[in-house]
Amino acid sequence: MAKKVHLDPQTAYLQAAPAQYINEKGILKKAGAYVSEWGARVLISGGVRALKAAEKELTESLDESGIYWEKNVFKGEVSQSNIDLIKEKAEKMNADLIIGVGGGKAIDTAKAAAEDLRLPVAAVPTIAATCAAGSAFAVVYTEDGQFERDYFMTQNPRLVMVDPEIIAEAPAKYLKSGILDSLAKWYEGKAVESGIENPSLETVVAMNLAEILYNKMREEAITAVEQCENNELGPELKEVIDLNIYLTTIIQSLGQNTSRGAAAHGIHNGMTAIPESHELLHGLKVGYGIIVQLYLEEKPQDYIDDVIDFFNQLGLVPSFKGLGLPFSEENLNKTAAKSVNDTVMLKMPIKVTEEMIIEAMKKVEAEVN
Repeated sequence: MAKKVHLDPQTAYLQAAPAQYINEKGILKKAGAYVSEWGARVLISGGVRALKAAEKELTESLDESGIYWEKNVFKGEVSQSNIDLIKEKAEKMNADLIIGVGGGKAIDTAKAAAEDLRLPVAAVPTIAATCAAGSAFAVVYTEDGQFERDYFMTQNPRLVMVDPEIIAEAPAKYLKSGILDSLAKWYEGKAVESGIENPSLETVVAMNLAEILYNKMREEAITAVEQCENNELGPELKEVIDLNIYLTTIIQSLGQNTSRGAAAHGIHNGMTAIPESHELLHGLKVGYGIIVQLYLEEKPQDYIDDVIDFFNQLGLVPSFKGLGLPFSEENLNKTAAKSVNDTVMLKMPIKVTEEMIIEAMKKVEAEVN
């Protein structure tokens, strides 16, 4: 018997986007029609608050379409034990499809379980804090919240259903987190691209899209946040949701060599060694990591000040003090030690050392009030 060859989804082929993506008020009332394209037996997995926001309309529509469903209440981290739990339930009910409902943790866990089982996965994001709902990628953590590994998948979610009214009703902090995480595609991508002598076509396209995302965010993000804070669905908020989820997914998919992390996400991963950081949203730590990265790149101070000012307007004070974290030599050393050899940190066009990371973090703390 021939030995099965396992391809690395990160490098073996080019991915793009979800097969179906809809951002529409009341979309969950049509969920049955969309889901029926992918199967008749569905496991729904989501957090308590997410299911409260989306379950009724979703399940009523599934019922109307004659789709059998069961539910898993997700709690905790994107950990192997949670992935295995969803797999076990999906196999027991002979599911055709897994639907992840909620934020990045719930959706990433559902995606990982579906990937292991080679089942299609659908996503119903109830916040727009990351691009998890659209991406073929998940971050797996230990049970206590430390970064463990990146999980690259063979396919993007088959279906993404976004009801922007649900996201408009969610706390604005999640939208802010998503904006910062999306902006990392521009800052990290530019850093990595600078070290590529002959960028591929997909790299060029990814960076062109990242520039569009950056410009759109500078134009619309502040207004979108204000709308979300007032629980109002305006055109800027609806578009920023698409930027956070859909366009960021495409940039990450096309930018295999540039847009899948650099120092900003490396710093994020390093910060998971600090227990107090585990409650902080992903995008806030990435936003802090962007500022650290800019110091590592030795960008002009006026350029960095402009970025800091923009982040302040988004509600982020990108420093340990601003994040409410203890600024100590121990925490600096923990972050630097865990991030310096992180896969994404190694994409930087310069050799980054622990000493450089610590120095950059100290500069951030001195500059950002």
